[in-house]
Amino acid sequence: MPSAGKLRGFFDGFEGYRSARVADLDRVLRSGIVALDTNVLLDLYRYAREPRNQIFSALEAVAGALFLPAQVLTEFWRNRDEVMREVIATNSVGGLREARKKAAGEISAWGNRTMSGSEAAELHTLLDAAFRQVIARVEQGGSGLNLRDALRDLKEDPVLARLEALFDGRAGEPFTPERFAELVAVGRERFARRLPPGYLDAEKADQQEEGTGDYLIWEQLIAYAAAERKDLLFVTRDRKEDWWRLDAAREPIGPRVELIKEMADRAGVGFFMALPQDFLELAAEAFKVEVSESTLDTTERMAEEPEPEGPLPWTRELFETLLTRLDEWNYPLRVDVLREAARDPKGFIPRRRIYELGEYPDERLLVGFTRPIINAMRTLEETGDLPGGLEPALRAHYLRPGKAEGFVVPRSIVECVAGED
Repeated sequence: MPSAGKLRGFFDGFEGYRSARVADLDRVLRSGIVALDTNVLLDLYRYAREPRNQIFSALEAVAGALFLPAQVLTEFWRNRDEVMREVIATNSVGGLREARKKAAGEISAWGNRTMSGSEAAELHTLLDAAFRQVIARVEQGGSGLNLRDALRDLKEDPVLARLEALFDGRAGEPFTPERFAELVAVGRERFARRLPPGYLDAEKADQQEEGTGDYLIWEQLIAYAAAERKDLLFVTRDRKEDWWRLDAAREPIGPRVELIKEMADRAGVGFFMALPQDFLELAAEAFKVEVSESTLDTTERMAEEPEPEGPLPWTRELFETLLTRLDEWNYPLRVDVLREAARDPKGFIPRRRIYELGEYPDERLLVGFTRPIINAMRTLEETGDLPGGLEPALRAHYLRPGKAEGFVVPRSIVECVAGED
């Protein structure tokens, strides 16, 4: 028998293992603190106009709760120009100009055999007009942003204008040089003990912060939450284990238990985390702002690793390796969807068919449907069972903004499955 005296409950001291309730997250959005990571801000340059506007609408709905740690602001300005240059490079029009030349040559060769000079000239005029319109859109980033002008002149950057309005008077003060040096030293010592957050950045010792950027963010989150005496929600695209507790599929379950406990011990408040797509869903429900399924899907895909020079083709063996892992992780519906899409000549499976296979109610969204497949691919790459650079095995297919029409597998999967039939 235990000795007489005060006894503890089963979760006392282990509160961090409790799952966050939607009601708690709703309360934080309305009356707590919502802090953003750097990647959430920088991704605004990567979105097309509609998803970017919907994200801003969600942020504006919680404007009174927003807080921006000083380190986030430092990293934003440090990386803004490079992110914009990457987007411009991704939208390079060189390939389009080459395609225009090739198409013009085809029209000339065909026209010499089958039509008059005036008819061929008319086709050239139509072709040039179409390419000029497409190239003009691509040069602007295809997103309603003229990134080249925005790089040269901050006044031409509408993203910056909206961020400035949102965070006016809501950014943290930088640490003094003495405090900064002290925290960097503490952060490096925490790395040695693998204390979250940020210990996976320990190799970034060549940076000014010596890899402790996440820890500097964390310290200011604790200080601000303690001063405000409010629960805090941190929104980040980062999915690494030095922030999140992960399940077997490397899927975030919730914040690391150590972080929840440290925030409670030092600030006396609750700590929550959300991926950007989850934050958008919460804001859409709480404040009735419009967030389409295509925006949620685009936001989720921001977390995917960039592909190298070109995606590697799938083989039947690699495809079966992926299906086996999904079976092991108990995702039979994803296996069924992949197999059925692979048997379609176009690699397509319609939305309604997924509802039939999964016995889903009509009102259910398919946001996050590909996430277990992405996580399985990452895990298999880490173990060497899949090569890096494979094209995602399943992607949502949209004909227009809103809900996905269905999902598609890469052409190489269709070909390798057809070759075995």
